Amino acid sequence: MKRIQITILPDAYKKVEEALEANSLSYTWFPVSISGERGRVYSALVPDEQIDGVIDTVSKSIDLRLKGNTISVDDVEAVVSTHIERLREKTPENTAPTNPLERLVESTERYTRVNFNFVTIIGFTTIISLIGLYTENVAILIGAMLLSPMLGPINAFAVNACLGKLNKLVGSEISTWTLIGTVILISTLITKALSFFYAPAVTGMILSTGRVTLIDVILALILGLAGGLSLFTAMPETLIGVAVAVALVPPATVSGIALANLDLTLAAEAFTKTLVNILGLQLGGILMLTLKGVTPRRYYDKARAKTHRLYAVTVLGVMLLLIAVLIFLVL
Repeated sequence: MKRIQITILPDAYKKVEEALEANSLSYTWFPVSISGERGRVYSALVPDEQIDGVIDTVSKSIDLRLKGNTISVDDVEAVVSTHIERLREKTPENTAPTNPLERLVESTERYTRVNFNFVTIIGFTTIISLIGLYTENVAILIGAMLLSPMLGPINAFAVNACLGKLNKLVGSEISTWTLIGTVILISTLITKALSFFYAPAVTGMILSTGRVTLIDVILALILGLAGGLSLFTAMPETLIGVAVAVALVPPATVSGIALANLDLTLAAEAFTKTLVNILGLQLGGILMLTLKGVTPRRYYDKARAKTHRLYAVTVLGVMLLLIAVLIFLVL
């Protein structure tokens, strides 16, 4: 259950009331002073499944560019109301609660720039991943992925591509490649350092992890769809995050191992697999968010967002197709 609060200036009173009544919501209001001007705060309880639609209806009714007009949403622990129960009954069965657009933006905001805490975490993940690969211990390898923050920037890229926020899209991409670059650098340095004492054997797991096939293209797209869907479901993000990390961290680690051993063939193949997974994850994420109707609320932002989304899908799709053809020819 959510509580929506709308703070508005006098000229929008009637529009807000009409928007709330159109959604069959019971509301209260009280007067407030907004920077010395008269205003009101409207408050209403809204079922989780309907909150995004209500925000969309209200935001179309008022001018949110004015500093006095704001919309806020809070979680409500419990409500006793037969009216709310009737509203819930109107919602189709098996409809999952959706996150408001603003919550999607907020949840991905921290991944739109390089975060050195995440860089540190990915460093620890790389070390554990190296141990898992060299010992061929799947449990250790999967355990390392629990730490990985790789899903965050992937989802941030998809969200900002759908919203047409170019600066944040670029920031998400830089964040993604900073983390991947850290994995490759640390695995290269550690493997090289170990070679001065003894030569660690290149295990079968390392070779298989670095091998790229056409199946990886399909799996990456499916994981991207699942990653995008995780933003809308109650499923813990960690579960899908582990699968995403498995697709990215181990092959990037193998690329570093191969570079340290001057095995350029394995390094190129492992890096190609990493690149395929990144492209597929991003493309799948954008497609899922598009299917879920993620787009800016303001009409004057929608056209720009559509152009940016189309450009991103085209570039990612063409790159993925070219790499798939290259893999097919080499194989």
